[in-house]
Amino acid sequence: MRLRATAALAAALLTMALAVAQPALAASPPAGLGAQVDIIQLLPPPPAENSAEQQADLAAVLDAQRAAHADGSIAHAVADTQQSCGRFSDALGEDLTSARDAKVLAFLDQTASRGALISGPAKRYWKRTRPYAFSAQVEPLGDMSPQRQSPPAIDSGGRTADLAHSSYPSGHATFGTVCTILLAAMVPERRAALFARNLDYEHSRMVMGAHFPSDLEAGRIAGTLAAELLLQDRQVQQQLAEARSSLRAALGLAPLYRE
Repeated sequence: MRLRATAALAAALLTMALAVAQPALAASPPAGLGAQVDIIQLLPPPPAENSAEQQADLAAVLDAQRAAHADGSIAHAVADTQQSCGRFSDALGEDLTSARDAKVLAFLDQTASRGALISGPAKRYWKRTRPYAFSAQVEPLGDMSPQRQSPPAIDSGGRTADLAHSSYPSGHATFGTVCTILLAAMVPERRAALFARNLDYEHSRMVMGAHFPSDLEAGRIAGTLAAELLLQDRQVQQQLAEARSSLRAALGLAPLYRE
């Protein structure tokens, strides 16, 4: 029931956002997607800290971590910390990190990174505490560890992102959703496997202690919106056509269109 409600909400938000964004997109490419739509107004707020919904979110994270320890999938979740469309190679049936797909992967990663920026204003607005900082029961793993050695993330406006308070929506889920939609447009034969892999990519963020499930749902909505806006960009359309031809040739698949 919740999945159907989320899908319906995403469709409604897309309709509203595209109605507003369409005139600007017709005039010029969406260089900054955050300027095209008000993502804060389009997403529901995250659960309140003392709510039953928040406790359910926390329980889901703890369940995910216990299950990952039990089935030995921690290493997989840590590997999914990499924000690259190359992580979808297994669902695609082609190693996107190989030399022959270097240009395809560069296009995918650059475009998905551009799309993921749409979640930034909402992160800064809600400042939701991440699971590992919200509860001592949550084990901080990988990039979410307070002892991590990497420098803090810097957003497009030059501001330091407070990783402990930037949980909603999930930027990883936003990024992964854009990857999925682009790849599905290029290889629709792998569409089901790609969308299933995206859910797994998102789930890894719960295993890491980085996100609640409601963060992931919001990121999926934001990523769907970002992908739709990007696919109206003439330059992205041209790059997508070139990448699609190259990738389908690498997979031994016939061209989809006369390009």
